Amino acid sequence: MMTRTFKTLAFAMTFAVMLPALAFSQGDEIFKVIACKGKITLKRTQKLVTVGSGLTSTDLLSMEGPVYLGLVHKSGKAVELRSEGSVMVKDLLKNVSEKSNGMDKLVGFVVNSVKGAEEGKNIKSASVEMSLNVNKLRLISPRTTKTIDDEMTFTWHGSVDGKPANYLFTITDASQTVRFKKELTETQLAVNLKALNLEKDRCYYWSVTQTNAQVPAESYCFYMMNDAETASLSGQLQTLRQEQGTQAGALDKLMLGAFYEQNGLTYRAMTAYKDAAAMGGDVEIFNDSYREFLRRTGVDYETMKLMVKEQK
Repeated sequence: MMTRTFKTLAFAMTFAVMLPALAFSQGDEIFKVIACKGKITLKRTQKLVTVGSGLTSTDLLSMEGPVYLGLVHKSGKAVELRSEGSVMVKDLLKNVSEKSNGMDKLVGFVVNSVKGAEEGKNIKSASVEMSLNVNKLRLISPRTTKTIDDEMTFTWHGSVDGKPANYLFTITDASQTVRFKKELTETQLAVNLKALNLEKDRCYYWSVTQTNAQVPAESYCFYMMNDAETASLSGQLQTLRQEQGTQAGALDKLMLGAFYEQNGLTYRAMTAYKDAAAMGGDVEIFNDSYREFLRRTGVDYETMKLMVKEQK
């Protein structure tokens, strides 16, 4: 259990830094395979494509049976295919920007995180043995996060005894001075952070206690980013969204989640990964990626079961 610490966010950022960039090679690779399902053969090698495979403009793909292929161009543009037959990669370039905008590093991050999800989908949280007590008030979102939002919705799971409960929601600063508190019976609360006049470059802590039960309190930090950081991230986010267009699919949401996670915005990342899982349908990697993100951010196994459906 994390209390008044920035460890989870520090871990997330270390994870992002330590991952190899997996930028596109100096050759002719223009797409990376992010997700695949079914029999998809690359004619050049006569082998099945896998997550991380690079594709060139001259490549030909053969897709058989119920299939899904999720590709990301070096510009950050996502392409999803679900039809059988032959596909010429050059035909996928019609609506893709050729300009360089630095999104290749993000693509590398996504490839690595998806591979991690594939390898770890059967691994429960390291704290599973210690999290079997269901009578526990669990804070769900936001986990420790940076934020550029003026408003955030805080959610938790209660009560510890399964009966109607009264909660006390509190936001404090590093000196434990209460900056906001509210009593309520619901298990979520939208808070206007801007109205609280919170300082930038500061970490604040939110916690929830059940007023009619004696349970240990836990808290998570949200870090108010300064104006310069916010402007920089907003510019990068605009570039990514321009590449994605207005009809965002599951792969677009996965990319968006990776962008947020890579920049420490785990509050937004959680929503994006969850949306990707909901939109991904029968493609397991989207659900696995959401689950793996939760594990990376320190969510214990029992809480994870509340947040994402168990695989059959």
